[in-house]
Amino acid sequence: MKFPQLSFNILLSGILLLVFFKAKASVCEPRNDSPLRQFKSLGTEKFAYGQNITHQLTSSRIVTQFTPKNSQGESIELHQLASTLGYDHFNWTSYVVQDPYGITNQSGQKLSTPYNDPPKGGYLYDAADHLPFYWDLSRCQQCKPRHYWQDQRNSTQFQLLFEDSPADYRLQPGEAIEFVTNLVGVKDYDPHSQTAKWEILHTFRWQLSNPQPNRSKVALVATDVDLNRLPSSLLSMMQLDGAELVANP
Repeated sequence: MKFPQLSFNILLSGILLLVFFKAKASVCEPRNDSPLRQFKSLGTEKFAYGQNITHQLTSSRIVTQFTPKNSQGESIELHQLASTLGYDHFNWTSYVVQDPYGITNQSGQKLSTPYNDPPKGGYLYDAADHLPFYWDLSRCQQCKPRHYWQDQRNSTQFQLLFEDSPADYRLQPGEAIEFVTNLVGVKDYDPHSQTAKWEILHTFRWQLSNPQPNRSKVALVATDVDLNRLPSSLLSMMQLDGAELVANP
C-alpha cells in the first residue's frame, strides 16, 4: 500500500466532499438579492400613519384599509392629507416577486418576476391602463369601472381600499405566489404619456397558497417592510415605473 498516494487520495476526497456540501448549502440557503446600495423613500420619512393601515384576510381574499387619523383619533380626509404631504392623491402599487408557474399579460406575453400586478395594459382576462398603480387612473377601453381609483368602493372621503382575491389552481402544497404591495403618494401623472411620479409610504408582503386541492388561502408575510429588504430587481423595476427612491448617504 502506497501511503503517500493514499494520503493524497484522502485529501482529494475531503476537498471534493467539502465542495459538494458548500455547493449544496448554497442551493438550500435563501438567496440574498438585496441591493448593495441602500435606498430609501422620502415619503416614508414624513408618513406617520402606518398604524392606520389594517388588513383583513378571509380564505383567498385580502382587504387592506388606509384610514388616517389625527392624534385625537379623528378621521382625516384623504385629499386633505395628500395635499398636505405634497401629493395629488393616494393609491397602491402591487408587484409579484414569486410565481412558480407564471401568467401572461394582455399581449399574450408570459411575465417573469418581478412584475407589476396588474401589468401595464392588464391581463388577457382583465384590462388595465398603462400606469403602474393598482387602481386605474384613466378610464381606458375595456377597463372595468370597478377598478377606477375614484370608484366609491375603492376610495371614499376618509378611506382608501386595497382588495384582491387571487387564485391559481396549479399551486401545489408548499408553493406560493408572493406579492409586495405599497401604499403610495402619487405626485403627478400624465394620462397622455402614461407616466407618473410617486413615493412609497408603506410596504407589506403577502402570499397566496393552496394548502389543499381547490382551496386557496392568503396570508400576510410581513408588514412595514424596510425597502432594503426587497430584491434589487424589484427596486429597479419600481424606479422605472416612477417610484422616487434616493440612495442613503
